[in-house]
Amino acid sequence: MNPIDQRKLNDYGNELKSLLNLKGSPVGVKLISPGKESEIPAGMEKIDKQMRHCQMTDYVRRTKESFSTGYEDHQCKGGAAALGLGELPDKVRSGQFYCDGLHHFKTVESAKKTVDLITFLGPKTRISALYAPLESTKFIPDVVIFICTPKQAMLLTQGYEFEDGGRIEAAFSGKQSVCSDAVAHVMKTAKPNMTIGCSGSRAYTKITDDELLFSIPTKDIEKTVIGLRLILSDKT
Repeated sequence: MNPIDQRKLNDYGNELKSLLNLKGSPVGVKLISPGKESEIPAGMEKIDKQMRHCQMTDYVRRTKESFSTGYEDHQCKGGAAALGLGELPDKVRSGQFYCDGLHHFKTVESAKKTVDLITFLGPKTRISALYAPLESTKFIPDVVIFICTPKQAMLLTQGYEFEDGGRIEAAFSGKQSVCSDAVAHVMKTAKPNMTIGCSGSRAYTKITDDELLFSIPTKDIEKTVIGLRLILSDKT
């Protein structure tokens, strides 16, 4: 598949909203490495308040706003670490936060076992994260995140598999879902991922109980749209 341009991505963003009957927008996320500041679109404004990555993603899908962020703009430092913007806090890395803080594990050791399996980009390997609705993005995202229903995730899976076949292997732990599972893991594997959310993302966003997240590398958006068109045309 040839590299995709920004205008075509905008068209696909609108088409995906229509094909899937999405409640909000697919969200494009791009992580900027040191020395690549020129990849931030001219005139793109910085977010004007501190938020969590999961909040930013959900906010963009609902409001259609676009913005850039730095480490200091990310309220959840665990999420910022997953994106490569900073270091993972020691209490999270050790398992203490998830065990003694949230009481989600029987022991610190079991919590650490899970943390060790969560995907993180390298510490401080990124200096900025950009967010935009796919239909109006001015940059080429690394990943496109869909906050959607299980049926919409099923259709995205079928669209993605239409041309080449295969199988999607979801990787999640109910921890660091929107940051690690939906961005870092997809960037590292270059494959889609489906994830169920985490306590933080469900507490601090308007993601509903009947929604989950499906994330696709931008390189695969075109074939997914083409597959969806053909699958859904057979049902009309």
